[in-house]
Amino acid sequence: MGKIIRMTLEEAKARFEIEKTTPDYKARMQRLRAMRDEDIDFSDQPEITDEAITRGDYKLVSRGGVRIGAGRKPAGRVPMTLRLRPQIARRLRALSRKNGKTISAIAEERLAGV
Repeated sequence: MGKIIRMTLEEAKARFEIEKTTPDYKARMQRLRAMRDEDIDFSDQPEITDEAITRGDYKLVSRGGVRIGAGRKPAGRVPMTLRLRPQIARRLRALSRKNGKTISAIAEERLAGV
């Protein structure tokens, strides 16, 4: 079993920067760049056929994007911006803190009777 090496990301980056300058690394990269697609050995990989895909043997995996059920659920509300006098804004904030409700809830309660 191999030896476990612990290092920070910065240490790993620094080590890689040093390794990139070694003749062995440069030779290995040159060999890989010169390699043709036909030279790659895929014998250990099963062949992917249309039938295997339609049977469901393979699953398309992608990264990122929206996950099903992620994010905020629609609340059925409409965002609105209001310009209020500073005294009114202070009173709304105070009422929301006192009642343990949001400013929107307080404003909605007050405006429901209008």
